[in-house]
Amino acid sequence: MKMRVMYATKKGKMVTYAEAIGAANGCLVNDIPPAYPADKERLVLIGLTMNGDPEDRVRRFCAELTPDKATYTALFIDGAPGSEGEEQVKEILRTAGTYVLEETYYVNTGRFNFSKKISLEERQHIVDWSRKMQNWVIALNGKAPTTKTFEPEAK
Repeated sequence: MKMRVMYATKKGKMVTYAEAIGAANGCLVNDIPPAYPADKERLVLIGLTMNGDPEDRVRRFCAELTPDKATYTALFIDGAPGSEGEEQVKEILRTAGTYVLEETYYVNTGRFNFSKKISLEERQHIVDWSRKMQNWVIALNGKAPTTKTFEPEAK
């Protein structure tokens, strides 16, 4: 699946989370704004540090993420669940025309933690979440998501 991981953060740990997803899935990892724009990506995972409103560069990037650049998007966030900034980003993505997968992954890097290290367990959790998002995209097959979480179909 054509996929990309993007991030906008100053926290090294968030960058490590993004790189873990990229390494596990064999996809590009870029900061926002990227040197090379997204092009026909099936899934774009966006990592953000949310402390209030999203940064201008994040708003501009998300507003330009049209369906010809990305079909589906999902967020992994360092911040409080359900924050106003998170909802703003999701609304900007929806307005641009991408399908937003509602199951956000929340990371707690700590307030002043600038360490780049993550535990093996943290790495496994974020990789499992990214694969869950991929499975959701495969199951949706170009349709809009209708639920907030992905549950595999019983066979």
